[in-house]
Amino acid sequence: MTLSPSGHHDPAVRDRLTVPSRGDAVAAAAVEFAGGPTGRYAAVGRHGLRYAVAVLSALASVLVALGVLQKNHCVRSGWSSPGSLWRACYSDLPIGLTATGGPWASGGPGHNQPVLTAVLQWAVREITPASDALGQQQRYFAFAAVIIAVLIGLTVAATAAMLPRTPWLAAHVALSPVLITAALVSFDVFGVCLATLGMAAWYRRRPELAGVLLGLATMARTYPLVLVAAIALIALRDGRRAELTRLLIAAAGAIAVSLGIAFLWGGNPFQVYGGWLDAAAAYGSPWFIPTMVKHPVSATTATGLAMIGWAAAIAVGVYLTRRPARQTPLAPLALTMLVIVLATGKALPVQACLWVLPLLALCAVRWRDHLVWAGVEIVYFVMVWMYAAAGANPGKGLPSAAYTVFLLVRLIAYAGLAWLAWETAEELDDHLDPEGAAAADAELAAVHAEHRALFAVGGETTGESSTGDAPNSTEPTSRS
Repeated sequence: MTLSPSGHHDPAVRDRLTVPSRGDAVAAAAVEFAGGPTGRYAAVGRHGLRYAVAVLSALASVLVALGVLQKNHCVRSGWSSPGSLWRACYSDLPIGLTATGGPWASGGPGHNQPVLTAVLQWAVREITPASDALGQQQRYFAFAAVIIAVLIGLTVAATAAMLPRTPWLAAHVALSPVLITAALVSFDVFGVCLATLGMAAWYRRRPELAGVLLGLATMARTYPLVLVAAIALIALRDGRRAELTRLLIAAAGAIAVSLGIAFLWGGNPFQVYGGWLDAAAAYGSPWFIPTMVKHPVSATTATGLAMIGWAAAIAVGVYLTRRPARQTPLAPLALTMLVIVLATGKALPVQACLWVLPLLALCAVRWRDHLVWAGVEIVYFVMVWMYAAAGANPGKGLPSAAYTVFLLVRLIAYAGLAWLAWETAEELDDHLDPEGAAAADAELAAVHAEHRALFAVGGETTGESSTGDAPNSTEPTSRS
């Protein structure tokens, strides 16, 4: 970590982190309807963490309601295809109504969903009153929307808990435009919530609880394994091996219990992972591009490329945590590793954007950068359905060449977001821990001074001058 001239001493950076409406141009413009930016002499932080969480959670529920409105055509007419594609209101949620019996009954969600997500879909189906097909879909979707709104509120609370001095940064979760389009596509928010709670427990030095939550999150989606890997790298660097061991044991226990429940229920919890191994590349993945030009990669090749992506993410994580004289923060490390896994996976579904939101808050990303990325996500959201519906009406749908452009632009947007997050994350680190930032700078300066001294001693030993006029002077090197 380095402390730049615009670090924690810069009022502009401080305001952007603690009073976004005063230090962030986008936030300042957004609050004009509510009385304008916070005044210079306002009592900032007087209401505390709970107030910020309550306000942001309420606002997040408004975005979920807008998401219901965005899917109004399907809510009124059903989720039949290709109508749901043309109207960009497709959702996996009503699929939970397609079977009777337990999660692993014939046609049940357990065959294509991880354990906890399958159980959640089954539970929502069980509380949905019987009705005609459309009426039952509407009620199921309504229950799911309420649950998703609650889960987003919990995610906001967990994110703010990791940022007690800058809780309004959790607005990156609560107010992201992608909630409108992506939150109601599936129950991914369930996994996001568990993973964020797990990270919050790790931040609070509660490794056992963190392990349980991250293990459960892994049983809802596989992306939390990236967070576990990032935490492990940071823990090994910082000498927290005992805490890491407790986390991993707790996570393994949570996973074992979840798998055991599935087996006792009569299901095969590994079936979904076998299906992933056999699946070909799909929407959003760069490995899907050959399919559009009639030269698809095999499922085995796509699996190998995805595994290489995981290996690359871990290798990059190792490099970033081993850089000399730099204390890599957890949030940008996890975001970078997650983006690598997302960009190299077999599919990059529209709801994958939800996994990024808590990390954007923890990295204190500028709202300008967030909204540019979100804009790309929303445009892609519409385009992917237009491409998927092209099979029903090629003249009306999006052609392959155009879809390829949107796919690549989306991948670039993810990469750019991860890149920009490093700068803002270091600003946040400097603001929250100025003494630590100064100590890191002092350590780095000491390293440079030691190198200069070694070169000077070497020059004197060989009879070379160490003055600035000498041909072999090390002075230019010390400035590089």
